[in-house]
Amino acid sequence: MIPIERTKVVNMIAPRQATMAAATVLTVTNAVDTAGWGHLRVYMTFGVASVALTAAPKLQSSTASAGTYTDITSAVLSAAPTATADNYNYAIDVDLTKGSVHRWVKMLATHGTDETTGTGVAVLGVLSRPHAGAKSGAAEAATNGVGLFEKISA
Repeated sequence: MIPIERTKVVNMIAPRQATMAAATVLTVTNAVDTAGWGHLRVYMTFGVASVALTAAPKLQSSTASAGTYTDITSAVLSAAPTATADNYNYAIDVDLTKGSVHRWVKMLATHGTDETTGTGVAVLGVLSRPHAGAKSGAAEAATNGVGLFEKISA
């Protein structure tokens, strides 16, 4: 088996041109279920950034999908991306085997000032190191629309 096939890709914040009011929180509406996985890498990418975030983006976890979320220790960028962070990419790695990280994980990022030109942003999570109970690939996509819709090998 190819190691990359033992992963699951999930949208945490769907790609969009974020034109929104001041202090709008960009957050995943459906938290990522990490059950059966040992590691999560979260990628945050910006297109043209016209407004800075007001705080460094961070990950939070909860014991239930609709539960109360708390910050994951050290799962925060060192600083908030600025208004000149055009085409910048960021990553946060999370060891899901630590007892302090709960099953459900989401990204929290607060958008800066009111703006109309927009900031292109997307957040992807890649789950890896599967163990018993992990779902991946087509079976997962068929049940709840996550994972890879199509994979091409060249």
